[in-house]
Amino acid sequence: MGFKRGKKLLRFCCTAFGFALLATLTLATQASAQTCVQDEYNLVNRQKLNCTANDVRIAKVSNVRDPLTGATLTSCVNGATFNFLADFEIVTTSSQARENIGLYIATKSQTQSLAGSCVDNIISSQHQCPGAATGIMCGSDNYHETDPAPDNCGDTSSGDLSGTFGAGAEKVTLEIDNFLCQAPAGSNQVQLPNCTSWQIPGGTIQCISPSPSFPYPFNGPGGTPTAIPGSPSKCNCGIIPLGITVQSPQVGVAKSCTTPNQTNNTSCTLSPEGGTVTYTVTITNTSNVGDIALDQVCDTAYGTVYRSTSAPSTLSACQAGSQTGVPINSTTCNSTTLGDIPTTGSCTFTVTQAEALDVKNIVSVSGHGLSAGTFGPNSSNQVEVVSIEAATTGTISKTIAATTAGCVTVTYGVDVKNTSSAGTDETLMLSALNDDSFGDITKWTSTGNSLVLGTTCGVATGSAGLGSLSGSTGAGTLPQTLSVNGGDYNCQFDAQFCSGFGTITLPGGSTCTGIQHSNDVSATLTNDENQTVSLTPGTLTVHQCFPAAQ
Repeated sequence: MGFKRGKKLLRFCCTAFGFALLATLTLATQASAQTCVQDEYNLVNRQKLNCTANDVRIAKVSNVRDPLTGATLTSCVNGATFNFLADFEIVTTSSQARENIGLYIATKSQTQSLAGSCVDNIISSQHQCPGAATGIMCGSDNYHETDPAPDNCGDTSSGDLSGTFGAGAEKVTLEIDNFLCQAPAGSNQVQLPNCTSWQIPGGTIQCISPSPSFPYPFNGPGGTPTAIPGSPSKCNCGIIPLGITVQSPQVGVAKSCTTPNQTNNTSCTLSPEGGTVTYTVTITNTSNVGDIALDQVCDTAYGTVYRSTSAPSTLSACQAGSQTGVPINSTTCNSTTLGDIPTTGSCTFTVTQAEALDVKNIVSVSGHGLSAGTFGPNSSNQVEVVSIEAATTGTISKTIAATTAGCVTVTYGVDVKNTSSAGTDETLMLSALNDDSFGDITKWTSTGNSLVLGTTCGVATGSAGLGSLSGSTGAGTLPQTLSVNGGDYNCQFDAQFCSGFGTITLPGGSTCTGIQHSNDVSATLTNDENQTVSLTPGTLTVHQCFPAAQ
């Protein structure tokens, strides 16, 4: 019957002319009370029930329907509570009377109805269902009472039953209120944990339930229950299917990216060096439980995109994204766009992606149905955004600003001759050659500061010259004897001189812009008496003109 003790059950019915209030006063168990068979039994006897007997049991439940409209119920919204009427098949195996039958239906999705929240009932005569539309009847189609009046808690025996469900069975219509829509793990079907209890002749308690609603009776001493097991074994518990499918809110989630050169793709590029990416999240309501709302949007790269201020505390926060420290610049993911989605909703968020980066990310959403039920996290497709790094380039150019200095390499010729008269014995011995600017002209080196770039002076006759004059023949090693009247020693050396530009006067009197250099060559000579012969070296000036810079 689903009554609530000491409460009034108010229902509102809509008519073609407005709203009418239907109020029914019921006696029922308190909403917060423990009302299953063990709980009721413990109010009288402190013993643990074992419920080993099988005399009376609920074998089946059928014809599940809405109390107000009578429409068949085949589904409910996960996590919601609902009211229903159903026909319970009560089967009795004993030919002897089983009296003061108690019926206990678990309502809060526990896996049993020994303890916890139950709707507790008796088998009563047919009467108006308290919470149903007018004319809808609750109670037994084959009511029996074997105890003397005023006891009116229904009794049963296999020999007395021959109602709708046949011999040994009885149809009892019950109203079950505030039943939690939830299926056991691995199933989407609602199960109905239930227990029955009874007493036997000679061991009954007077059990009286007031009309017209016939609630579970509390007419024992001190207001204690009276439709309880006659002993710890006088009860039976089981689980039967209700025939109701649990419906949960369902969504589809899609994600795309938009960059300056691509729109709504699942793969985007940023060039030349990163930039702004706009991600679009599209949510499709694929459930049949009405509108949905999102409580949270998470992104594997950027963390929390959106979290509702009313999100349940049990909903785990988004994990930090792979792009730690990169903020979301702006977003339209908020309670306005995501707080009520009838069919399809969408929102966007933008980030700035650095250069030379490949970001792959997935968005996930969690939420609830506006009527009831939760979902998530549901994940989207993966989106990839690649930002490339522009090639690093550079140029270098060279121009002539001005010509301010120059260098000249000169091949100098050296001729040392014995000009003594014929008929004398004045031979000369040449032992060294030097230049006042370039030093010893018989030596060349490829390193150091020597300005003698090549030479044939002091190089053995027939041998190749040194340095830049390696293509010429050596003039002979020193010392060298120069014979009387024409003994001659000829050699060459290359040397370089550098100078800043100036105006120079050429032989003949003309001038030009260029450089000039003067130097002397000296020779070390001894005569046949081994006396040093002094020579006055001649001065040679080299002029070099340079054209204007181009």
